[in-house]
Amino acid sequence: MKIFFLLILSFKFCHSTRSKELNDKNIVLIFADDVGIGNIPGFYKDPEIPLPNIDELRMHGISFKNFHATPWCAPSRYSLLSGNYQFRGTNPLGHFRAGNKGAFPHGEETVAQLLQKNGYNTAMFGKWHLGGKYPRKLQESARKSCTQSNRLTCRAYKQENTTNSCTQANRLTCKEYDWTKPLQYGPQDIGFGTSEISIGGIQAPPYAYLVNGSLAVSKEDIVFYDPGEYERPNGISEITKPGDGDKTWDSSNYNMKILQENEIFLDSHIENNPASPFFSFLSLGAIHGPATPPYTFIDGTPVRNKQRSKSLDMVYELDLVVGYVVSGLRKRNLLNKTLLIFLSDNGGVQANGNLRGKKGTIWEGGNTVPLIMRYGNTFPGDATRNQLAGITDIYATIADFAGIAVPENQAKDSKSLLQSVHDPAKIIRENFLVFNYDRLGTRENYFDEHIQQQPLEQSIRNFQYKVVYNTKNNFIGMFDLVNDPSETKEMCLENLKMCNKLFSDLTREGPCQQIDAGWCPGKCKDNPEFTFMRNSTKMNCDWIASRSSKITINKLCSNYGRKNSSSSFLVERKYYRIDSIRDNCKKACGVCDNTGMIIPNYCSDSNNWKYKKTIVRNCNWVSLKPWVRCKYVGYDGNAAYVSCRKACASTRYYDNVCT
Repeated sequence: MKIFFLLILSFKFCHSTRSKELNDKNIVLIFADDVGIGNIPGFYKDPEIPLPNIDELRMHGISFKNFHATPWCAPSRYSLLSGNYQFRGTNPLGHFRAGNKGAFPHGEETVAQLLQKNGYNTAMFGKWHLGGKYPRKLQESARKSCTQSNRLTCRAYKQENTTNSCTQANRLTCKEYDWTKPLQYGPQDIGFGTSEISIGGIQAPPYAYLVNGSLAVSKEDIVFYDPGEYERPNGISEITKPGDGDKTWDSSNYNMKILQENEIFLDSHIENNPASPFFSFLSLGAIHGPATPPYTFIDGTPVRNKQRSKSLDMVYELDLVVGYVVSGLRKRNLLNKTLLIFLSDNGGVQANGNLRGKKGTIWEGGNTVPLIMRYGNTFPGDATRNQLAGITDIYATIADFAGIAVPENQAKDSKSLLQSVHDPAKIIRENFLVFNYDRLGTRENYFDEHIQQQPLEQSIRNFQYKVVYNTKNNFIGMFDLVNDPSETKEMCLENLKMCNKLFSDLTREGPCQQIDAGWCPGKCKDNPEFTFMRNSTKMNCDWIASRSSKITINKLCSNYGRKNSSSSFLVERKYYRIDSIRDNCKKACGVCDNTGMIIPNYCSDSNNWKYKKTIVRNCNWVSLKPWVRCKYVGYDGNAAYVSCRKACASTRYYDNVCT
């Protein structure tokens, strides 16, 4: 009887699907996490394990082999949905956590909003990493200070919350928040009509889902998780950072839950809006850590311990996810009516083929990601495209596919990939920019009134050449990616014209086009507030510039000012890093020319620099012990790290740009 009932349901579903005319401009975007080109078939040799479903997707679609994201997941999510480079967002570093604001500035329209207002049914499931504002119990004015008008509620609020201060770990139980209200600037506010997301993915608290922006767990079911493993019905969930969460939280079920919620969305769409198109954004946890593969997949396929490591088990599950999405579209008669996009948010922690670097670096291994697009049998099958393209281009591609014009002043850095689908020679873009804002603390910044706007390093590349600019140390290098994809040989001085052109393009098209910061090329200036001690007297940049001797200026600008040293120079460490005279007095120290253009440090050693008049103690001598000798001041007053740039490239000064 049960089998008969299921057959009736199956017949009813198939009949209702076929009886309704389905729209043929649907979009499903599978956004993998930390997947490098070495993980995916067809991008670099054969992957470590067979991935038949992704391989099938590739055989029926187009693989873009020169496609780039950012080195980190949060800014890539912003760029994907906005069509903009990350410096245009509210925090270029990325919103890995929620707090007081969302990722998108006021007036910026996401691709989901564009589709939604043009009739699309939109949904998002999975990892968020786009910020948001936690719902507070009191208005901001009442929370910040007690006044005559709010003194009763304010005092009560302060008394209630003195012993329950809010931290990243207790966002769900902190008394400051009212979880009967939705997360502000959540998915429901940026164009997703249906959503179920976790703010920090599987790797950070809170370990709970928000449905359409609202917390989906009752107060009684919230527990505090310590780091460790937790047995679940179909896997072992793992917590790496302590924090509040749903008592049923299961990182091993994360990707399968995304698929199940997506199927509910698809069935509801077919039932209620068959003539309208849909956009479904599947933001996976795979293959980001912690690696917690399920015992079995949705269809019963064993996953855990099927490969030689849990990480490879996650890669295997990723393949099953892709297969499940494809089969789900096929059985709903949607496969030939849906643009299917598969890509990753950044390079892999491993498995980046022959590319230098990994996730979190400016090198190609940190930002080169696989992209596969399939549209039924409309796109060429088993096709490759080598045109330069990037994650910002997904916005214009989706809009182009949907037949919607990109609004003016939106998606400023986006180009449509569809122009190259049927024309393999069609150029998509002339260059692409990548920024790494990682680990540049406030005290390490150049004089910069634009906090968090200074990238640690940035790059620009055209089809053949790539310029890497270390913003912190004003160091530049160039690589020939056609003949040297592994970035093993720096060659800026071999083609100085191209190197300078790309550097100029980076200056014009990068973050300095919209801010006036002291570290920006072309806007070089001295920090008027910077002072340092010389013989117990405070000095500033103007005093350095007034010195008549170039050697004296060089010595001052090369000074380290170490605390408690015997040197007569001491930089005040309260506000600046200890070797920051040159950073803050750029104009006085000759880092920039008369027009204000920063003169980048090229990858070369001076033939004239020597230490204490000795011929043998030159840059070659420095290169033998750069970690010690790069701080030595030469006879001309310049420190070795200023003149022996190649010799000091492997030290902390230049992050090994000179290879």
